[in-house]
Amino acid sequence: MSTELKTGLRRKYRVQVTVAIYREGSLSYKSEILSPAFYSKRTEARDHIRQEIRERLMHSRFFRSSRLDYDLVRYTEEATCNTYLRYTIQDTEI
Repeated sequence: MSTELKTGLRRKYRVQVTVAIYREGSLSYKSEILSPAFYSKRTEARDHIRQEIRERLMHSRFFRSSRLDYDLVRYTEEATCNTYLRYTIQDTEI
């Protein structure tokens, strides 16, 4: 891409959610979902993540994860199949 085109690009941010399911301690499923919303500032994306986590904690069976690589976890009653969520911010140039 030429230099003239690069100067017209603007940095935008998106929220990516990673969903991972562990069965009996082993990863059995992992998917990454990219939010369709674009944010002009990283702080706006962070605020979106905070709000999303707050709502999930209040209105679902997710809890804060004790694992460092995930933000939230939902345990099954037998604790043999657990769902983990991780939120990250992806930056792109548009």
